Amino acid sequence: MGGKQLPETMTLIRDNIMQYDNPLAVSAKENAEWAADLHLPKKGPVLFYTGGEYQLLPFMDSLVTVMDIVDPGTPIFGWMMSMRDLVHKSGMAPEKIFASVFAQDKKRFFSINRKAALILKALGYELAYDGENEIYSGALLHELGFEDALGEYAKRVSSFINNSGAKTVVCMSPHAAEMFSLIYPNYGDFPDIEVKTFVEMVHAKRDMLPKNFYRGLVTLHDSCRMAREMDVVDEFREVLDAMNVRYEEPFRWGKWSTCCGGPIKTTYAELSHKLSQKRVDELAATGAQIALLSCPYCLSALKGAKPTNHIEIMDFVEFLAKGYDL
Repeated sequence: MGGKQLPETMTLIRDNIMQYDNPLAVSAKENAEWAADLHLPKKGPVLFYTGGEYQLLPFMDSLVTVMDIVDPGTPIFGWMMSMRDLVHKSGMAPEKIFASVFAQDKKRFFSINRKAALILKALGYELAYDGENEIYSGALLHELGFEDALGEYAKRVSSFINNSGAKTVVCMSPHAAEMFSLIYPNYGDFPDIEVKTFVEMVHAKRDMLPKNFYRGLVTLHDSCRMAREMDVVDEFREVLDAMNVRYEEPFRWGKWSTCCGGPIKTTYAELSHKLSQKRVDELAATGAQIALLSCPYCLSALKGAKPTNHIEIMDFVEFLAKGYDL
């Protein structure tokens, strides 16, 4: 008796990662647009790594929009997926084409990388960034269970890091940080590097941060990967304390944080929406005006929910950038 067939969106993501080094075939050149005028060196001891994850989310969101319009279980969606092989012959990924039609917030998501790099430079870090050759972290291969493909992909990531000459890799996404620090070391000869999140890099120089630039109340959403796998919880709070920013904890926080629903967005969109709505309501119940987070998938999942009380969902980079007038 044959096994159940995987959802089309799961195999789509796997195939694109293995063929294009990106879940939705967004090119490295397009991913690197945000850094065009920063003139960062390609090689150096501290590598700024985006993995294209903030850049990916506007396209991923639009794919979910298509899924909301056309149910993945219907013959229409199946027909759309069956046309992929024909379009692939032209060298393009069809999902990138129709996702681009619906893509929103692209400027916002791309700008988060730019603001993060400028903030780290203002704190005295000398960054390298090889956008021309940067590839996706491979996190979705691990999270969706494609371990055989991940073994092969780990070699590509290893090669990219080795070529950068990096001793420290600053990961914009906690999903990438988890892969580099906890997962890939189990796959052969992975480079011996120090892995840091953006929050940790800022935390190390928190005494240099701007103070008193925001007088309202904020709350924090801890991403699952950041808090549970990377154990980055107190650093977030200590950075806010250093800037004299008042914050109120939601009912579930730290390692017990409620999931944003982002990881299942492309496979179980309806359930993902329910989870994100629940979490935003929890954050809004604190009475805070702003909810801060530090994960592209959390930002993507939570920004679309409609809370009972008004609250703005903001990436920590965007909030910190206010203190630097970026």
